[in-house]
Amino acid sequence: MAGSQDMFDAIVMADESKKMKALESLIGMIQKFPYDDPTYDKLHEDLDKIRGKFKQLCSLLNVQPDFKISAEGSGLSF
Repeated sequence: MAGSQDMFDAIVMADESKKMKALESLIGMIQKFPYDDPTYDKLHEDLDKIRGKFKQLCSLLNVQPDFKISAEGSGLSF
């Protein structure tokens, strides 16, 4: 039985490693993004890569992002 536990632990560690790599990659992409350069020629390309990495990370973490903001929750009123 110890062998199957070792295999399970290895699978879990590999899965966690994949999640950490995706997170570290996303953080790196965000940190390298040139916020101060509005003329950056790869702006849309890099934003698409960041979005893709974010979606990948959400999938790996089994998280459904919810970007909806209700009028009550946003603190804004008109």
